[in-house]
Amino acid sequence: MKESIILLDACQEIMDLRLVSGTWGNLSLRLENGNILITPSGIPYDAIREDDLVICDRSGNVVEGNLPPSSELKMHVAIYSSRKDVNAIVHTHSLYASIASAIFDEVQLLVEDVAMVIGGRIRVTSYRYPGTQELADEVVKALGDRMAAIIANHGQVAVGPTMDDALLAAQMCEKASEMYVIASQYPKVNALPDSDVRSLYDKYVNSYKKLRDLK
Repeated sequence: MKESIILLDACQEIMDLRLVSGTWGNLSLRLENGNILITPSGIPYDAIREDDLVICDRSGNVVEGNLPPSSELKMHVAIYSSRKDVNAIVHTHSLYASIASAIFDEVQLLVEDVAMVIGGRIRVTSYRYPGTQELADEVVKALGDRMAAIIANHGQVAVGPTMDDALLAAQMCEKASEMYVIASQYPKVNALPDSDVRSLYDKYVNSYKKLRDLK
């Protein structure tokens, strides 16, 4: 199944990008029939094989697979349910997003490339215990119509219409978090105006991204 290859390649990429450590984090894809292909719980990313991936229905019931799905399955189900434009989710515990998750209520965007991909300030959820419906609901609220959110005292979640888009959003969320953690140590931080952030995002979606997808 081509989606399995996409998911396995993404597992390798988040390791190469150093967005994960150990087995923490998870990835998923929405399949054409609405089911969810998701990484299993507790398996190192470099050890995951196609047979280890789990297929769940849109309510989170396992329909295929020999291993338990990620413990954050509820979050994936909730995001797909609320965002029809999202077909891929990348959840990592990347370093600077995790630091930001314990410091800030939001991460302001300082540069244009991040604004183009994320689409707005990166909100930090209220703290909720991992793996719960309460956490899933908080993530959906923090995401809104944006492409990334930070989960309090936890990590980040990035989304997109494709896995490539979600991986890029995860990278940009980490970049934005690193920049803001460093910049916040100075007395003045010049963040991008919210109106310009949205304009840059619209330009990316309606122009740059379409050109990229034609290649």
